[in-house]
Amino acid sequence: MASPNLQFDADVGGNVRLPNSVELVSFAENRKEEVRQMLRNMASTTHQRKLMHQSLPIHMRRRAMSYNVLRLPRKFRAVHIAQFSKSGVSEKKKRPSRKFRRKAHNLLKEYGRRKRAFVWLETHVWHAKRFHMSSRWGYKIPLTPCSKSYRSSYRATSKHCLAHDLSYEGCVELSGAETVLKEGLRRLCSERVGLTVAAKAYTTGTRAGFVWLYEDGAYPYNCLGKVRFVWRAGGSNDSIDRRTIWMFAHPSFYRQLVEQLVKVFQLKNALRETNHTIEDITRNPTDIRCPRYTSKSSGVEVVELKDTLNRFHLTGPLSHATLVKTFRLFKPPTQTNQAHRTWFNDYIDNTPKYNKALSQQSSYWMDIKDLTSPGELSPGEVIALLVQDPRLNRPTRRTKALPEVPARYNFAQGIPPELVQPRATRSFSPVWDETIRKRISEEMKTTHELNQMRSVETLVPGEPCVSETRLQPLPILLLQSPGSQDADFKRLGYGSGWEVIVPAGYGLAVWHSLMMWGAKPVGQKELDMVALESGCDRSSVPDTVLGQDEASHKHTDALNRYFNRPNNKRVNYTKLAIASPFRCPWTQLVQEWNNAQPSSDRPYFVLRDQESLAKLKLALDRKFNLHSIGLPPDALIPVLLTLKTRGNPGDNAIICLPNRGDFRTNKHNRLSAVHGPVYVEPARKDPQGAERIVLRAQHLKTLKRLRNRRVREKKRLQRANPGVLVRIPKANNRALVEEQLKRMAELWLPATPATIRNQCTRECFGYVTQGGFSLSEGTVNGIGYVTAKGLVKLFKICTKGTVKVLVRGTRTRGYRFATMRLAC
Repeated sequence: MASPNLQFDADVGGNVRLPNSVELVSFAENRKEEVRQMLRNMASTTHQRKLMHQSLPIHMRRRAMSYNVLRLPRKFRAVHIAQFSKSGVSEKKKRPSRKFRRKAHNLLKEYGRRKRAFVWLETHVWHAKRFHMSSRWGYKIPLTPCSKSYRSSYRATSKHCLAHDLSYEGCVELSGAETVLKEGLRRLCSERVGLTVAAKAYTTGTRAGFVWLYEDGAYPYNCLGKVRFVWRAGGSNDSIDRRTIWMFAHPSFYRQLVEQLVKVFQLKNALRETNHTIEDITRNPTDIRCPRYTSKSSGVEVVELKDTLNRFHLTGPLSHATLVKTFRLFKPPTQTNQAHRTWFNDYIDNTPKYNKALSQQSSYWMDIKDLTSPGELSPGEVIALLVQDPRLNRPTRRTKALPEVPARYNFAQGIPPELVQPRATRSFSPVWDETIRKRISEEMKTTHELNQMRSVETLVPGEPCVSETRLQPLPILLLQSPGSQDADFKRLGYGSGWEVIVPAGYGLAVWHSLMMWGAKPVGQKELDMVALESGCDRSSVPDTVLGQDEASHKHTDALNRYFNRPNNKRVNYTKLAIASPFRCPWTQLVQEWNNAQPSSDRPYFVLRDQESLAKLKLALDRKFNLHSIGLPPDALIPVLLTLKTRGNPGDNAIICLPNRGDFRTNKHNRLSAVHGPVYVEPARKDPQGAERIVLRAQHLKTLKRLRNRRVREKKRLQRANPGVLVRIPKANNRALVEEQLKRMAELWLPATPATIRNQCTRECFGYVTQGGFSLSEGTVNGIGYVTAKGLVKLFKICTKGTVKVLVRGTRTRGYRFATMRLAC
């Protein structure tokens, strides 16, 4: 057996005995230069194709080395950072743990960072946990709840209570002499539309109303939108000449409203020196919370109260009972310690008459607290209340507020006489005073402070403590919404409710109390559903700033979704004879019906003349001659359509004129119990299809040729510089690709269609802006607009009976009949 120390070396050709020991000094001296060369190669990046973390031995490598430098040995970290800095890759930092991020001070910092781009409502955090949020008009707006809400929202409007936060609508305070204010505001509205801001029904301050505003002297064109307004009610000792009015405007045209007020009353910026242009006068730095504009000659002052008031909208028959349960009337104490004085004590000392007004308001609220619906009150009634802190009057669990049916509904005993009280005192409130509102917000106890006081002073959990009686009262303003006033279309009072105006700081406290007493929160989509049920267009009126902004936003989103799909998954609207599937081209439609030149910029407007609409309503009932009305040719008539058969055309459906054959087919279908369309549009060929195929092939060939050119250039540089890593810049094809996308989009959907009126075999004279199934009527309804000349031609076709039109959706070729009535 061979010895284990004997080894055979083939190069030597014999047995070689290895030494039993090694001299460390000589061995290290011989290997020193080799180790140095290895370290130099590892530290050098000149002729190295691998990064530092890729050059380590396998047993030293870690998966996280590429983005976490701490995983590398300490002596190699500098080389690793240098390599990544040269390549332009930034070092990724580890995200802090959720425990660290959810700490109170870190959470507030994160909220502050996220508020910079969009304004948050006071109820934003509450909504963000339960709603899909949308970034619109500079705000974060709740879009729709995360849970199913469509049918439950309708039930809330018809039987219960529905709540929405309207605080994103900005408030403008206008004050000055009453005659000057009326004269200036008449220039922004018209008496032909209805009651204006200067109507006697509103100037006393006992009623709030809605009004359509236009640019100065531009009626009926250039409509800004619909605003909610309320006059400040004065007491017996107040000067009747100096009046104040609040106007709540949608954020889409809030800035235009301020500019029009500055222009009409010739105001100047009171807080800084500006030029004479309106844009410069109304431009203010962000640190000015409430900009002011004044006029020394007329004494008129405009103050922007945007984001300083909370406004909640309640709809439904139980909204009144919800308010009764949420707000408990404040009872002034007989004596108050000097250390516990609030704004209320100082206000009573300065305004002694408020004691009498407060008692009358409390008495009136106690008289009407048992009403079963807010629709029983006078339309637009304004009630001012002084209530306790809403956090003191909450149930332990969510409870539905129900009214107590009083003896007033026992009509067998006769109708009790109505208690007549001075109306002016019902709406007199300290919430109009800016100093009072500011003091209320500053002296408000936070929920944390309130809970600390309760934990110290309360022995039994849930029992009231002494400090709760010392909390400051809260002044609120209630504005009644009348709801439906047309019993022929919708039951009286449907959609009625309240609007609650609360000072800043108490928004979340009031919102929590409303939720605990059974109100259902909703977003923008549910408000559109309520508008469709009520037959009133809320956000799609074509001639308003909001309507045009919404149409542009929806058109952009729909186009992006459409072109994100592959070619074989896109609906070919050319074959369906739909010229504009994602928006309503009102300008082109009105021009074609007026035989105007396509290049003319003649505007259109929505008909709101109450006299003309009343005559038109009689004409639809065959009680008035349509030709004697004299409809303006540029007018769009708002109509409410109801489909007579199955089908849901949806938004942007076209409204067309029928012919005599369609009526015969409809009669035959009804007798045969056939629910199909009365007419089917013939399928058309796509003349641009072949061109799109050729253009796409040419584009792909061009991109391939450019790529091959770059590959050849890289190979040439590598041959010229062997051993060097060659990098070439990325392809600069952005302009080429964008041009290709524009050309393809124009071939799929032309930006300016050849014709709108004759896009199909039936003449188009209108569009449906909002359509869907109506749960209250059990039919498919739609709100749309038709041209005046098209309506005149429709009356020539429908000579007797109910006026009917043809409606076709954007994804179908079938036409269906629908009846038509005027929308509000």
